[in-house]
Amino acid sequence: MQRQLSLTKSDEGVSPVIGTILILAIMLTVTGTMLAWGIPQIQQNEAYAIYTSAQNNLLNFDTDLDHVLAQGEGASRTSTISFSSGTFVQRENLDEIRYYYTAVPWSSPKIVGVKMGSESLAIKDDLDIVEEYRVTLIYPDGTQWTGDSLDSYISDFPPLDYGVQGTYTSTKNTTQVGGFFIYGTDSLSYKYASVSGVFKMRMLNGGVVSKEPGGQFYVSSQPLTRSVINEEVGKEDTYDSLTFYQTDYNLSSSIKSLMAGNFNFDIRNQGGNDVSLNIYSLRIAFDGESSSAFQRHYMAYNSFDAADYQFERSDSLVAHSAFQSEGIEQDILYSQSTPFDFRLLERTIHVKFSLR
Repeated sequence: MQRQLSLTKSDEGVSPVIGTILILAIMLTVTGTMLAWGIPQIQQNEAYAIYTSAQNNLLNFDTDLDHVLAQGEGASRTSTISFSSGTFVQRENLDEIRYYYTAVPWSSPKIVGVKMGSESLAIKDDLDIVEEYRVTLIYPDGTQWTGDSLDSYISDFPPLDYGVQGTYTSTKNTTQVGGFFIYGTDSLSYKYASVSGVFKMRMLNGGVVSKEPGGQFYVSSQPLTRSVINEEVGKEDTYDSLTFYQTDYNLSSSIKSLMAGNFNFDIRNQGGNDVSLNIYSLRIAFDGESSSAFQRHYMAYNSFDAADYQFERSDSLVAHSAFQSEGIEQDILYSQSTPFDFRLLERTIHVKFSLR
């Protein structure tokens, strides 16, 4: 009986210790799990809050920029902006935008190869009215180059640069069929690297595009455009006029990179060239990270459609061989049967940052 009693006392002494250890182990496991889940979640929430705050500041700044653009040359404003983290810089020619237009209803030029640095292009009339085109290129320094297509192919011209304007006619007459413009588009760019990934925002052409970790760029503030819908009965779904802004930023007399802090942004519209044309179709091409965001936006809000451009063997053997490796040019296109007024307003915005 004493042995049995002694053994019972031993069991009773060990059991509470084991129970306590088990409880502590469970508590540590639960606490560790909560910390492993909770701390990253807190960090992610904090990162998103920082990004959202910066985005709200930039959207307010974008509203001021739109007013300065719309009011015309000499207009100015001061915006107050705060960043708790991240960097804000000017990015020159970050995106490439090309505008192609058709000035007559009886020709539909298909053109590929127009881009920065190109020394050749292919052009063909999809309506088979124009047999060969005569292309004139006007460079930013004022020099001109003119050449005729042969089997829909033109080469050996000086490398295309931002600011180049092109026009094309038939080789048989001087009626302008269409043309194009090439722009390198500046951006005011915000970037914030966090535990969640990299957040980005870019301000260009009167709009803002944003990108969150794991996603793609989207338009968070619409690029500045103006349009007048045709009021004639039966033509309500067509334009009477369509205006785009093409902006550059001049920060030559101020700092070009900002870290966290509170700042005053002084902005002034320095004016620029106005392009005004009567056209039947407008094709827009984008190259850059924010390309798809702009394409989706114009297709959703300005009646553009997706349009693919490439040269098959049946179009031109030489053009097909020259551009086959570059693949399909995937752009957007708007066209109508009656002419509309297309305006492209080139504007330079002077921006100066100062600590508040």
